[in-house]
Amino acid sequence: MPGINEPPTLYAWDVRAADAGRSGVTDDRDAAIRHVHQALRCIDSRASGEVRRVALAPDGSAAYIDLRTVGEAWRDAATGAIVWRGE
Repeated sequence: MPGINEPPTLYAWDVRAADAGRSGVTDDRDAAIRHVHQALRCIDSRASGEVRRVALAPDGSAAYIDLRTVGEAWRDAATGAIVWRGE
C-alpha cells in the first residue's frame, strides 16, 4: 500500500478493434489484465489490447503519463486463445 505522500500505482488498459473499443484505469494490475482478457473474448477477433502503468499528469490536468507497458494481448486467429506478451 502506498504511503500517505506517495501517488497511487495506476494501470490503464485499452482494447482496440475496427468497430469498437474499451478502456479504463484501475489501481489493480490483475484487474486491468482481466478487463483486457474479457474484452478480447467479446470483441472482433482482430482486436488487440494493452495494459500500461501510468501516473497522473504532474500539471494537475485530467491526463495520464505512460510509464511503461505491462503487456500486450490479442486473440489468436487460428485457436481463439488470448495471447499475451510482456510481464
